[in-house]
Amino acid sequence: MFGLDDALVGLAIKYVPELLGEVFGDKTGEAAKDVAQTVTALTGHDNVDKAKDALDASPDLVFQLRTKAMDLKAAREDRQHQERMTAMANAVTMAMAANTDRQGARDRDREFIKAGKSNTRANIMLLCAAIGIIGGIGFMVMGNVDGNTAVGGCIISVVSLLAGALKTAFDFDFGGSASEQHTMGVLANFKK
Repeated sequence: MFGLDDALVGLAIKYVPELLGEVFGDKTGEAAKDVAQTVTALTGHDNVDKAKDALDASPDLVFQLRTKAMDLKAAREDRQHQERMTAMANAVTMAMAANTDRQGARDRDREFIKAGKSNTRANIMLLCAAIGIIGGIGFMVMGNVDGNTAVGGCIISVVSLLAGALKTAFDFDFGGSASEQHTMGVLANFKK
């Protein structure tokens, strides 16, 4: 339905085409309301024909409308910038939490070793993952299971999941320190 606000927005876009991107790029509809309210406030009319006559009669009103278009664009860009900065801050927080968590787990393992113990729970989990991978591959080979069937696809998915768990364990024990130091260096530079 074509309403009064839509007509005022259409009128504003006729005089200030730059508003088109701001109005139609705003999913909330707030920009359209702002434009309609601005046209009404500037011209003193909420009737489209009277507002058009006022804009035709005064280039100053058209200039003020252009100024409003620039304000809308600046506000949108500021919102987008804030959203990007929030997303980056969240990513940094998550990376720092992951590194802290990994370091805590390594410290726990060091304490086990110092005490002459082993992390039995972790060893059992890794053993189960390895047995699951070998068993899944063996079942597919010995049972002539086609990977294109539902059963084959399910087995491949489970084996892939278990292989990912083993990869994570190997990264933790053998390859994580260098990447962790690099990540912490990047995070330290980001804070500056």
